[in-house]
Amino acid sequence: MVAFEHQESYDDSLLPDAAELAKLKELDPDIMNWIKSRTEKEQDARLEFNAKKVEVLTKASKRAYIIDFYSITCAFLIIICGMLLSALLIYKGEKIIGTIFAGATILVAANSFLNFRKGNQKTKLPGAEK
Repeated sequence: MVAFEHQESYDDSLLPDAAELAKLKELDPDIMNWIKSRTEKEQDARLEFNAKKVEVLTKASKRAYIIDFYSITCAFLIIICGMLLSALLIYKGEKIIGTIFAGATILVAANSFLNFRKGNQKTKLPGAEK
């Protein structure tokens, strides 16, 4: 029986290792200043990218919260209107139709509120792939 092991490492360092830096310095004595300036620019770009990514995620979260709030508010208002209509039907003497309408309104409301988060969990925010 033969067993294989695969190991992978990812170096996220902005600078080359010391041996490579020494070889580069032999080729060009001024290379260290250039590498330092490029490393600073790279780090600044990474920080700026991360700040923009956080800003996009924050805006998307706020938008999702507002949409959720308005959705729940509208659902609540529709439920209240349905219950008022069923009360009006019962008041007008249509007891069976009013009762059926009230029961259907309660079932739809319960189903809507119970399944509200299940439907929203399928949509992901941008940048939240991990």
